Amino acid sequence: MKSILHHEMKDFITPFISVDSHKAKLGRDSDVSVLKFESSDKDVAKDLVSFIESGYKFVLDADHSPSKNKNGSFDIFVEVERNNELPQNIIKLTRDIEHVTGMMPWKFSFYKNESTHKLTAENLLNQIPTNPSEYEFLTSETVDEDISKFFESANINNITRDGKTLTLNKLFSKHVFEMKSFNSTNSKGTYKIDASSETQSTYINSWLGSGFRVVKFEDAFKVSKDEETLILKAKDF
Repeated sequence: MKSILHHEMKDFITPFISVDSHKAKLGRDSDVSVLKFESSDKDVAKDLVSFIESGYKFVLDADHSPSKNKNGSFDIFVEVERNNELPQNIIKLTRDIEHVTGMMPWKFSFYKNESTHKLTAENLLNQIPTNPSEYEFLTSETVDEDISKFFESANINNITRDGKTLTLNKLFSKHVFEMKSFNSTNSKGTYKIDASSETQSTYINSWLGSGFRVVKFEDAFKVSKDEETLILKAKDF
């Protein structure tokens, strides 16, 4: 907005974004991502909402809380389309906000997770869901328990998850995957049947052990056990 001067909001905005910690008003949470900013001043919060609403096709709605939160600040809620462009759209929105706040050391957190991450496109892509199926498994209260149970029959020494990154460790070897979905019905696509894909699938199947079935699914692997399915994209193949 031309009425807002360069750096006019400096020192009024907290350099922290909470992603998906609140419910969406204009759609399902799996389709809409809610970003929460904070301002120490109500008028600044109101002006920032107007600034954000002034022209972003990916912004569905913006609003601010009428009263202070427990931190003594005013919440600013921005509803954004959840799609593959979500990480870049958050970066664009934040960089534009910096025109009126000045550059800041932005960090973010996702959902109910208390851990914070430096605001980069790479960190956002790894931590936040960009489609409904990712949202469903990343916000599940039992996601880590379900993953551990899924692999309990495999000869794996340690399983660690950081956002969508899943690391499976065995003695003298490990593999790193990007989780795409877990027990999702949206697994339609093209299965790879070329020699390279068959070799990779056979190797992962052998690496996990009996009881698993692995096939190449587009650019990822569909790992099945009994009635459960995990879609993984290998980062180290």
